[in-house]
Amino acid sequence: MKKLVLLSTLVVALFSCKTDFDINAPYEKIPIVYGILDQEEDTQFIKINKSFLGTNNTEYSKINDSLYFTNVTARVEELDEFEGVGRVWQLQSKVVTVDENKGIFFTGTQRVYYFVPTIPLDPTKNYRIIGEGDGKKFSSKTNIIDGFGFANPFRLTGFREIILSGGVGTYGLLRPKWVQSTEAESYDVTLRFFYTEHKNGSQTQKYIDWKMGSKNPTTSSNTIEIETNTEAFFTLLSNSAQLKDTTGVTKRVINTCDVRVTSANFTLNTYIGVNKPNQSISFDKPDYTNIEGGRGVFGSRYTAVITFPGLSDKSIEELFLGSYTTDFKFCTDDTAPALAPYFCP
Repeated sequence: MKKLVLLSTLVVALFSCKTDFDINAPYEKIPIVYGILDQEEDTQFIKINKSFLGTNNTEYSKINDSLYFTNVTARVEELDEFEGVGRVWQLQSKVVTVDENKGIFFTGTQRVYYFVPTIPLDPTKNYRIIGEGDGKKFSSKTNIIDGFGFANPFRLTGFREIILSGGVGTYGLLRPKWVQSTEAESYDVTLRFFYTEHKNGSQTQKYIDWKMGSKNPTTSSNTIEIETNTEAFFTLLSNSAQLKDTTGVTKRVINTCDVRVTSANFTLNTYIGVNKPNQSISFDKPDYTNIEGGRGVFGSRYTAVITFPGLSDKSIEELFLGSYTTDFKFCTDDTAPALAPYFCP
């Protein structure tokens, strides 16, 4: 009985102890750098933030000043094969608009850093970023993916003829085919569909991206392709909140479309792979960064784009009459006789 009383007293004492302690580690500023160079872009943007720590991190993340260093100096250097420095760009800062309700971080405006090469970045060179934020130094280096284009069979087939053929509700296969880049470690393929929305007396150019899938490089050929049933495109449109909102919409005029193949170099591909959602029952995930003195990624990508005049006649008919999109007020300004039933002035 004495043992039971002593045990009960000990339990009460343990739960009565003061447990006010701070589980946060001491605050430390750590540079967080995200820079993806693309030789096709006129302006190269780089995000330079700092880490933050507080008693309510979800609230801190919504405070603009909590993300930034007070003073940032950084430059990007062009390096030859012997690490000799060629062109040098001092990064400039600017404030850009950020879409609202996009994640937990601050929206409205954010500060980014950029440089503008007068001559495009050279895929035969490497590029190094060197900088510091409030005295915290960071650096990193990346190669540049060489450009590539679409294969002739895909160009010659004619996009207007292959996105949809047959009658309403009859779907074909879309097979984008492109020439591989020697530096690419992965490819993402997207179809971008453009339309003009007439709403409440004004016109707005809009688009919707259909992510067709991803492919890894192959050693069996210098070309690579992806095959997707075009019904997935119309299914995507049918579930689009952007299209479902028809309040005040008088018409949506079908415009052009293009296919985009975006490649990632080894660094960027590794970073994306490591940060994908964990599919294992283990909650431990590896960590990856190539930023010395900080966190983040400094890599490169290249996007090949082929633009087509529009969708096939059958695709326009499907957008106008098909079960997936018949309520979305699509029409065409093409005056071809075959499209007369779907014409909107």
